[in-house]
Amino acid sequence: MTAPLPAPEITAKVDGHDLSLIVAPETRLLALLRLIDGARQRLKLFYYIFADDAAGILVRQHLILACQRGVAVTLVVDGFGSNHLPDLFLAPLRAAGARVERFLPHKGRRYLLRNHQKMALADGATALIGGANIAEAYFWTIGGIAPWHDLVLIVQGPQVARLESYFDALLVWMGTRRQGIRRLQGLLASASTPNGPLRWIMGGPFERLNPLARALRTDLDSASRVDMVQAYFAPDFTFLRRLARIARRGRLRLITAAQSDNLTTIGAARHCYGRLLRNGASLYEYRPARLHMKLIVAEDVVYIGSANYDTRSIFLNVEIMLRIEDASFADQLHRFCQSQLRHCQKIDRTWLKRVSGPFRRLRWFLAYFLFTSIDYTITRRFNIGPDKRRWRSMGLGGKSH
Repeated sequence: MTAPLPAPEITAKVDGHDLSLIVAPETRLLALLRLIDGARQRLKLFYYIFADDAAGILVRQHLILACQRGVAVTLVVDGFGSNHLPDLFLAPLRAAGARVERFLPHKGRRYLLRNHQKMALADGATALIGGANIAEAYFWTIGGIAPWHDLVLIVQGPQVARLESYFDALLVWMGTRRQGIRRLQGLLASASTPNGPLRWIMGGPFERLNPLARALRTDLDSASRVDMVQAYFAPDFTFLRRLARIARRGRLRLITAAQSDNLTTIGAARHCYGRLLRNGASLYEYRPARLHMKLIVAEDVVYIGSANYDTRSIFLNVEIMLRIEDASFADQLHRFCQSQLRHCQKIDRTWLKRVSGPFRRLRWFLAYFLFTSIDYTITRRFNIGPDKRRWRSMGLGGKSH
């Protein structure tokens, strides 16, 4: 029996949907288990990382119990993010009747394609999305501190059915012989909601701007008050310049990670600080734990989901974000970002000058170059081939948009 879910930190009703934002790690785990235990007909889960540890075993057991009470269970894990997950771990779930798949495109040059999404869907009516994977570090505290500081959003309402349809279409694509990239682009585009207060926005490897990049461009170009909490921050020049413009015309408040599982990502983010500070941005680094949130609040618009504000998430990975346009909900999230500052080191020019030097600045530049140019170019060439017009649109050659 799953324990009752404590009250979520932030709740809202938007366009006929109930939204519940949960930050506390143990509560996030309880929310996932309650979603699984409450399903009556079908469960569909996709996770970038599903670990063979205590948390993974617990979630697996609840999925097995769901199978035993007649629920149709489908679990998909990313072949790259969960490459260390043994088939032996998944065997009891398959034996209970669940469908278990790995997102691992195997035809042609698709093996660099990563599906970074995280979602759990119950009966086409309830969805749990956010940044948290299935692993101990996302759900349990050690000495009062969670190794990963993250959040999830529970969505209840009619838009969940649209997300379930996308999940089904993705399964069909995974089962096709050729796994064509254009067909994947088509299903990502069709799954993205074109209008309304709640919109699913998908990212992926498109020849030109994908739905996520287009939506972010539109909302950021019109915003004068933006709060961001970003685990990995390494945008290409055009998306970095957008933030600098926001800082000049209004307020940009950015929280990034002081701790990470990859120190190169911190260096890449710090390479961007100087430009943002010169334009008046307020910058902070979250100190108590490794930051894993992906949150953008631009005026009255909120983005929550799996995508970081970096080149890979914006342009390459298969990602899912929920765009919520609601002044009251956005105001709560602006205040939430403000509440995080007490755990942060404020970054100013004096601090930046003190911690940097010629060698360290070079390391930061190389880290940024790795993420925004080398990784992007290699992955893109292997998945969809070269496209000079697309490079120009990103600012990697010629005139940028």
